[in-house]
Amino acid sequence: MKLLLKRLGAYFIDYLVVNIIIYGVMLLPFINLNKEEYNTKYNEIIQVNEQFQNNEISSEEFNEALVPIAYDLYRLNVSYVVVSTVCFIGYFVFFQFLNKGQTIGKKLCKLRVKGINDKQLTLANFLVRALILYNILIPIFELIIVYVMSADTYYPVYQNINLVSYIILYITLFVMLVRQDGRGLHDLLANTIVLDDALINQVEEAVIVEKDKNIKDDENSEKNGKKVVNDEKTQNKKKKTKASEK
Repeated sequence: MKLLLKRLGAYFIDYLVVNIIIYGVMLLPFINLNKEEYNTKYNEIIQVNEQFQNNEISSEEFNEALVPIAYDLYRLNVSYVVVSTVCFIGYFVFFQFLNKGQTIGKKLCKLRVKGINDKQLTLANFLVRALILYNILIPIFELIIVYVMSADTYYPVYQNINLVSYIILYITLFVMLVRQDGRGLHDLLANTIVLDDALINQVEEAVIVEKDKNIKDDENSEKNGKKVVNDEKTQNKKKKTKASEK
């Protein structure tokens, strides 16, 4: 349970870090070209929500007004989807790979991603983990939906895609809770495991000590073997000397 809590803590730290990066990038004027139009549509959604909460419109009128505005809003969200996808993959795949299985969150919580049976991890392992755990492909699918479907037909499909993302997340958490090793769906598919960094260091130190001990044992065996050979040679020489004297 302690390891699970540490993993959840690392998850939220990393999620916060990535979203701060995304927010900073989105502030760049040449990145978010649809900012004014997006804000206009966003304010329209707020107004519709306020009208519904104040009982000025019915639930049917609310849905009729919300769906087309949300459709236009999602179509204006291209920059955010691209930036967030790049940031998530950059952080959870490339950065974590180069940092030997650690993100900022994992570093602070003293955790590390390792391969099963200490197998060397590749970018593909981290990519599979990120795609499952952070549902990176879901926003892309949603964006494709709003561009290939009309405003009248996209919403049910959009909701189903969101439902799939929640199902994947819940399955991942459930598997982490029921397995003794704490591996989630993303770990099982990527052949990875998250371990306490202190434990990893202890194991690595133990392996190094064992290797050093084996090397010393081999050196001692080699020395003893040479000593036995030298002793045999010395004895043979003595025997030959005694034989010649006779």
